[in-house]
This record gives sequence, structure tokens and C-alpha cells, in this order.
Amino acid sequence: MDYRLKKKKIFSGLLIGIIANLFGIFLTIIILFQEFNLINIINIFNDAITNKYLTKLISLGAVINLIVFLLLLKYNYIERARGVLMATFIIAILTIYLNNF
Repeated sequence: MDYRLKKKKIFSGLLIGIIANLFGIFLTIIILFQEFNLINIINIFNDAITNKYLTKLISLGAVINLIVFLLLLKYNYIERARGVLMATFIIAILTIYLNNF
């Protein structure tokens, strides 16, 4: 496999992982707070930033990355699955940083 093509696939997996995590955060807010209005979801997100429970929402949103990772492995998209795994590690490091500093 061409090296540049491999890097592109890993990068697309990284983007897929970040987008899946953002989707998971919004899904977590919808499930936990029973809010379906976009303005209220954004207000809850802003409250999470000010009240310092954003890291908990990020962690719960990262569960979607597991589902995406397993689907990519099932359909043999190995390089994209590596990108999703890298996104999960980046999100974990970000969560640890936000939680401690």
C-alpha cells in the first residue's frame, strides 16, 4: 500500500473518531438531560464547561468511538480503525488534562 494513501486513511479515521465523539457528546446530553432543542443543548454544554463536568460528557461521548472502531474492524478498514484509536487516545489525554488543570 502506498504510504501517502495509508496516511490519508489514518487521518480520515482520526477525523471520524473526533466527529463520532462530538456526536456522542450530543447524544449523551440528549439522553441524560432529555433535551431535544439545539439551543438548550448548547446551554447545557456551556454549563458543563463552567461547572467542570465537561470531562464526564467527553468520556461518555467516547463510547461511540468503540462502536465505530468495531464497525471499521468488521468491514476490514484497518487503517481507519487505527485513526479512530488515535482519536480515542487524544481524547483520553485531553480529558486527563482538563480534569487535572
